Amino acid sequence: MRALTIEDLNAAAHVGGASSLVMRQELEPASGPDGVIAPAKYVDSNGNATYIIEKRYMEGEENPAKVVLIDSKTSFANRAEATTTEAMRNGEGILSKMPHIAVEYDVDDGKNVFYDNQLPHRGFDGHIRVSSYEGESTSKAEPYANARNSTLENLLPLFDLSPETVIFGGWDSTRSKNQLRIPSILVGETYAVLAEQNEDPAIHRAGGRVDPVGASINVDSKNDRVKIVGDSVDLSDKTKASFEKTGKGSTIGLGAIPSSAKKDLLDGVSVRKVISTRVVSFATVRTFHFGKGAEGDAAIRALIIAVLLRDIAGYDANPFIRANCFLSETGKPTVVLNKRYGEKEELEPLTVDLTEKLLETAYAQAHEKAGITWEGQEFLVQGNPAVLANSSAEDDAKEN
Repeated sequence: MRALTIEDLNAAAHVGGASSLVMRQELEPASGPDGVIAPAKYVDSNGNATYIIEKRYMEGEENPAKVVLIDSKTSFANRAEATTTEAMRNGEGILSKMPHIAVEYDVDDGKNVFYDNQLPHRGFDGHIRVSSYEGESTSKAEPYANARNSTLENLLPLFDLSPETVIFGGWDSTRSKNQLRIPSILVGETYAVLAEQNEDPAIHRAGGRVDPVGASINVDSKNDRVKIVGDSVDLSDKTKASFEKTGKGSTIGLGAIPSSAKKDLLDGVSVRKVISTRVVSFATVRTFHFGKGAEGDAAIRALIIAVLLRDIAGYDANPFIRANCFLSETGKPTVVLNKRYGEKEELEPLTVDLTEKLLETAYAQAHEKAGITWEGQEFLVQGNPAVLANSSAEDDAKEN
């Protein structure tokens, strides 16, 4: 087997090249085949926590198998993007030099800065759109307005300002017109074949925790309640109000947490095997144009592919998903280049060193052929203080 090369990326960036690169890794619970792992939790229509369970055809099996979603497509993209965030923080490699949008919020102890690739909608995120740039609304600032006016026929203004939005996809969905929608080039997910195929596979259980000060702490005095929450300036308004009303120490984390026999406490599932897949669609990236001619556009597409592969390799080097979902590899991953007419070629696994070298070469090529220059350019905007003042620690996310 050979390693992936820049020639492969260049061929894939031109029409008629390979359609995709597919990576597939089998895993198992880190504690062994009998271990229990925690899938992604979602909230159903009744507000209850649940898992996503579905049926899929598995190779070598006649009937479809019942599987549970461990990590979704959207979540995997976010985890891969964290490679870029870490590179920017550490100033390491080509990823650290990538241009980006940053939102800066003034807080009591300084400033909080968030990069575009950390925000839910990347370069189109609301935190950016309602911010200010050099004293005026960011939405009216020329560099940002030009970026939002990009089209799939010329994505260069957006790529110059926020490459990650082009690389990982984005949708300017709140705009009244000209809603640019960039399809995702990367699709990745992790799912597990359930050990139990006939009954409810979820395991329900919970443990307790001892408070050495007192097993039960209830505050009867309203004055004491007010004093306690007054001394706890980091409590949310909702938590303070609840404690002042009931006086229950458990509201603010005082007292022991007893074991519970409630059946709605999801603790995980037992699985036969875990499968993680990633697909980089070359056919999709070939629909992107940048106004740099055939060779210039192809060089930018090759750079986009190289960034994605570097991000994937970075995540694979430290594949954390969530608490109580510790997985280990059962062997080497397979990497397959899907060519024309059903031809497939298996390649060596992607590594950080290999993908960093590919990225270095792809960047140099894009710089030469398309004038792409990455010097850590930062489009820094000031976050709207009204947003911060009305934010809450309450989590509305559907998956965790």
